[in-house]
Amino acid sequence: MPETPTVDADAYQDLEAIRRRVDYRGTELFDDQNAQLEFDRLLVRLERESRGIFETLWGDQTPLREEGRTDVLNATRDSAIMLAYPIQGIDSVETRRSSRQDWRELEAHRYRATDHRLILEGGRRFPTGGRNTLADTARRATWRDLATEIRVTYDRGFGEEPPADIQSIQIVLINRLLRQLRNEQTVAAADPEQLAAASSELDTVVTEDIRERIADVTSPGGRTLSV
Repeated sequence: MPETPTVDADAYQDLEAIRRRVDYRGTELFDDQNAQLEFDRLLVRLERESRGIFETLWGDQTPLREEGRTDVLNATRDSAIMLAYPIQGIDSVETRRSSRQDWRELEAHRYRATDHRLILEGGRRFPTGGRNTLADTARRATWRDLATEIRVTYDRGFGEEPPADIQSIQIVLINRLLRQLRNEQTVAAADPEQLAAASSELDTVVTEDIRERIADVTSPGGRTLSV
């Protein structure tokens, strides 16, 4: 008896959930006695493909949890530096002024983190003599004042599975991939009179709406949006 397909360990959702949520059934794409098995194999492949599409458009990052991730970054002339969203906790921050020097760990009270950024706390380029907020911001110490390179070890990601809105985006992508496949089958089987009508229905998988929904997930200053 053929083995039941299973999704990868880092899949965004299991096969049963995908099967339940997509707009197509196995018999719509396969006409043999193993239609469901072939369809499940197809869904496993499309889960992987849609996950790749999402992560490519999401800055080549996984939304799943990463523990102990280490990024080496060029110091910026700003007090805040972007890390991979969402940040869950900072293990250590190390700095150095040149590649010939050893890394030096920065004390934990010298920085804090938001969902998106590592922010340098305290310190000024030179004393301020009043309460001018704009002037104070301009005088605030930057990462470039401390170092040329920063090495950050941190935990990030949403957990063992992504939030519902990312799963929803994935289902939209899978449905569009299924629709594209179904339309390709129609084109292949069409007679000349049907060919033009069928071909006109073939469209791109990633629409502007999908791009906007993925961008909403990463918008600085906000968490994942519900859809």
